This record gives sequence, C-alpha cells and structure tokens, in this order.
Amino acid sequence: MCVAIDYTQSNGNLDNPNSLHAMNANNQYHMAIASVGGIVEPYDATKMFPTFGFGGIPRHMGAQGVSHCFSLNGNPGNPNIFGIANILQTYQQTLAQIALSGPTYFGDIIEAFVQYTQQSAGQTKYNVLLLLTDGVIHDMPRTKELIVAASALPCSIIIVGVGNADFTMMEELDSDDSLLRAPSGKVASRDIVQFVQFNECMKKGNLAE
Repeated sequence: MCVAIDYTQSNGNLDNPNSLHAMNANNQYHMAIASVGGIVEPYDATKMFPTFGFGGIPRHMGAQGVSHCFSLNGNPGNPNIFGIANILQTYQQTLAQIALSGPTYFGDIIEAFVQYTQQSAGQTKYNVLLLLTDGVIHDMPRTKELIVAASALPCSIIIVGVGNADFTMMEELDSDDSLLRAPSGKVASRDIVQFVQFNECMKKGNLAE
C-alpha cells in the first residue's frame, strides 16, 4: 500500500482548531490512515509503505516551493515507512514543518504510484494507493488519463474524502455506473477507484462501505 496525504490550504491553517490537520481527536487524516491501514497491514509481508504528501511546501526537506509529490519521511530515494504506527508518528512529527499550499493536483502522486506498481511487475503483488484529500481536483484531465492507464495494472486506488467539501469529482472518478473515460477517448479496462466520504462512513460505523 502507498499512502498520500493532502496538504493544501483548504484544509485550514494548523493554528485553527477546526483545521482538518489539527492534532486532536477529530483529525480525520489520522483516523482514516489508522482505519484503512489497520485492515491492509496484516496482508503485507514487509509492512513497508511508501508515504507521500502533496499540495504543500515540505520544509522538512529544505524546500521553499510547493510540491505535488514529496516523501513524508524526507527521503525521496526511499519513501518507505515501516508500519502504520510509524506512518502516523511521522505524520504528527512533520506536520508543523510542512506549509499548506496548493492547488490540489493528483497527477504526480498517481504517476509515482504507477511507477511503484510497474517496478513490482512479475511479483505476486497487488498494490493499493490510499489517497486522502479534502477537496476539488485541479488537474482532472491528467488524473483521468493516468487512472485509465493504470487500470491495466494490478492496482487499485482508494480515495478518502475528509471534511465537508464538494466531492462530486471524486465520485466521477469512482465511475460505478460506467467505466471511466479519459479526455483522449481511452476507456478504463476496469474500475480501479473506490471513493468513500469519511464523515458518511463514520456515521455508519464503517469506513469500507
């Protein structure tokens, strides 16, 4: 499993207790990683999970500008973090060092995930991207093209929507009623995206609806 966390400004400033990244009992990013990760972790023999951020300025890596795909552990050559507990710990430790920015681009994250999946070609391995976000996608055409291309690979994408934004675009990517079509006209070979809205799933007491 790969994990990607949204650090765009729409999450709210960290000094605001209502920020979606505020480190309190209502932090949905923390809860979602723990919930989904707790399900997936026992099925991964290595428990090494590449973990990324996007839409923020990763000052813990010395960056001055926004990045749409950066390693949460600060090591671009090896973004793996051992175990879900360590992902959560790294998330907490680096939060104050990552400036929220934007816009919300999925393309670089999905491209990195596709490369990771291709590198494991030939192995008996199925890859999952857990992508956590709070809002509207600003690179929808590229995102569609990448998802359609990825549909031929042994992988799936779980998008967890946190907060109360308009998630219409996420539901479009889910494409339950018909296979996703890219702007180029190419059609996905199968539906690889599952979108869940965190608030709604918590009301039902089930994240994996």
